[in-house]
Amino acid sequence: MPADNHKHGALPPTLRKRREFLAAARAVFRPMPCVVVQMRARGDDDPARVGFTVTKRIGKAVVRNRARRRLREAVRLLPRDLLRPGHDYVFIARENTATCDFATLMQQVRNALTRLNAGKGHASRPRRGRGGGRNHQHKAGAGS
Repeated sequence: MPADNHKHGALPPTLRKRREFLAAARAVFRPMPCVVVQMRARGDDDPARVGFTVTKRIGKAVVRNRARRRLREAVRLLPRDLLRPGHDYVFIARENTATCDFATLMQQVRNALTRLNAGKGHASRPRRGRGGGRNHQHKAGAGS
């Protein structure tokens, strides 16, 4: 099946490269209790692409794999009009993604996408550099 024919039941093309995930992290996002969804407009008319992120904070490998499978299945079952062409979407698992009711997870994914597509997402937060801010230099004469 061609990648541009995302139909109900087929997973859209996936993000593969780290830079694609980082670009989505700098875009808008919508947090929900079971999932966080990030959306980035690419500026083209190619089919929507999706990515999945499950960190070690979620649990051991069995739990992370279960959370990833549930997110992939939720996206696969989405109506095709919720994933806009020319956009990248990243679905980030939260602590209860692997254990929440699947109908609840589906509803939260749908709600997050609907709100993001309506322009009701949150702007990304600036990321701190490595070192957690320990390397900041005080300006001369500032409080010393």
